[in-house]
Amino acid sequence: MTNAASHLVDIHATAVSAIPDLIVTQRGEFVVSRFRDVSWDLSPYIHTRNTRGAAIRFDVEFDDGSTLIDARHARLLESAKRFLYERWRVKGPRSGRHISAKTLFNNWSQLRLLLKWMVRNGIASFAEMSPERCLAYAKESKEALKDSSLNISLQILTTYYDLRDHLNDRLPGYPWGDSSSSLIVKGSKPPRKRIIGDATTEIVPVRVLQIIVQKALEYVEQHAHALLRARDEILDIREQEYAKLVEAHQARYPDGFASIYKNEDEYLAVRVGHLSAPQSAQVAARYGYDSARQLKEQLLYLRSACYIVFAAFSGMRDSELASLEIGCFSRREGFDGEVFCWLKGTTYKLERDPRPAEWMVPEVVGKAVAVATRLGAPYRAVANAMNEAFQAVAGNPSLINSARGEMARKLHERERHRDTLLIAAKEKGRIRSFGGAVAAAALRAFARMSGAVVTQEDMEGVRDRDAVEVGKPWPLTPHQFRRTFAVFVARNLMGDVRYLREHFKHWSIDMTLYYSRQEAGIDSTVIEQIMFERDELQAAILEKWINSERPLSGGGGQRIVAFRDRREVKTVSNMEDFCRKLGDDVFVRGTGHSWCLASGSGCGGHGLYDAIRCTSCGEGVIDESHIQIWRGIRDQQIEVLNQSDIGIASRQRCIDHLEAAERVLVDLGESIKPHVVPHSAPPSEFHS
Repeated sequence: MTNAASHLVDIHATAVSAIPDLIVTQRGEFVVSRFRDVSWDLSPYIHTRNTRGAAIRFDVEFDDGSTLIDARHARLLESAKRFLYERWRVKGPRSGRHISAKTLFNNWSQLRLLLKWMVRNGIASFAEMSPERCLAYAKESKEALKDSSLNISLQILTTYYDLRDHLNDRLPGYPWGDSSSSLIVKGSKPPRKRIIGDATTEIVPVRVLQIIVQKALEYVEQHAHALLRARDEILDIREQEYAKLVEAHQARYPDGFASIYKNEDEYLAVRVGHLSAPQSAQVAARYGYDSARQLKEQLLYLRSACYIVFAAFSGMRDSELASLEIGCFSRREGFDGEVFCWLKGTTYKLERDPRPAEWMVPEVVGKAVAVATRLGAPYRAVANAMNEAFQAVAGNPSLINSARGEMARKLHERERHRDTLLIAAKEKGRIRSFGGAVAAAALRAFARMSGAVVTQEDMEGVRDRDAVEVGKPWPLTPHQFRRTFAVFVARNLMGDVRYLREHFKHWSIDMTLYYSRQEAGIDSTVIEQIMFERDELQAAILEKWINSERPLSGGGGQRIVAFRDRREVKTVSNMEDFCRKLGDDVFVRGTGHSWCLASGSGCGGHGLYDAIRCTSCGEGVIDESHIQIWRGIRDQQIEVLNQSDIGIASRQRCIDHLEAAERVLVDLGESIKPHVVPHSAPPSEFHS
């Protein structure tokens, strides 16, 4: 992996007079930012399209109204710039790796908080930040930030200390004395790291996800056509009015005119809006909308709906969704002859190694791609026309180098987004990929509109109970989709296919094989996330069985109850870890009516179709999650037994299933009265 900051030099070996001119960022032959600049533009090194900010601005304002670039803060400004420069140039003393530009930008966010605190407390240099003052900063920050954010925020002081050999304004000592920032945050030892991060991301509850996804599918499959037809009619009206307005305006003001607007184009845009408003309102009303404004709001919901369909059924990250371009959807036949659908985009490894990747998706995603393509078409057309104008100006040989560099920067940014699938439109023909903060706000609005209000039943498993509240809309965010997707697919792989089964059915064993084969271009991290969540779900199931008094049925369930009764499990110090390790030797699969623990033995799969087999099988466990299923099995047998035309063999089979279902329900704590079966079948009307 190449170092994006390989052009940086050792400041200590550089003459003081030359430091202001040091190149910080560049694009090809053009210098983008120098050390002396008020802003360091990192955009040449940030490949993701969903990143909101790509520049470090040093004109940060403090509480007293001063800014970091004021003369009295010159030492702090110099120290901050040196730290960030060396942070990017030098490998991390702890990680042994260079950081990405995005990490540098995040470090600036953390450093900015520290600088504000220092100025507020009259501290003019890092040399004055004694361990006592560092602890005071930690204490004050603890009142304003959550533990996870606080730990990240405090880490900047540790990193600053680690780079002390490359800095002039050094901390006088290790900032946390004999402790560490993580211990200060928690007040105890930090928890054990999990395999796939800390998994602190909220999983969208089943009921809430159903509401949101079904509403998104409704927009894509039912509302999109009418919305886009209405939008296109209004655009045609505006185009016609604009042509007439320009002709009349040029005839009246051949030499231009002065007004309150910045330029004539802005005036004409406002004027055409007024002229076309009555006809636009008529079009909106004809399609069933109160106003053109409401139609515009519905189009924004349509964009969010497309995003939700992509995210919910692919497992893609927000940055990967922002990389999607027109033409990204395809179908092709697999190695087993079955046709699969794919989304093609870009995946990013630590922001430094972007590569093309593909994600398997259901057919409905193709519909959403077609809708998104049409939804963004007018914006792309305007943006492409503007890009051509920029290219013409950039090619002018009379441009001075500084202007040429700025023009190249703007043109590069425009070209990056020209074919983007989901668009966040900007002014003056600029478009950006839909993602990041814009997507987050739009998703929250969509959740509110869809009526995805949290109930008490949704709170099980919720981690942040300050952010998620009963009676309020679910706080939907882009990064929740990947983990939620992984959990749903894991449930599908374990046999739990009760929710959104029509669209998750493509996640079969064959599908899993595609990801596991790690063929070129396929994002194999998806299956890693899914299998991790599958293991976590399995561990949670095992823990419920072993570390509780929950009733169990089935042959395997009775074995677990007997194991619990021996009380040997009480000697386990960490039940969660114990169940994870137990999962290395036990593989839980769902049949819909039971959990199967068989490995190379058992019924050979017949229990999938004959539920009664699982009641006596030593590998079958039936728990409270199956109560409704077994109630249904019991009711079905009673209904069949009331029929007059069943044979003796069928009647006996129904009785066996009925008795088995009643035993299971009693085992699970249900209070039921055994159904009384007549000694003989009801008389048939055909009997004489």
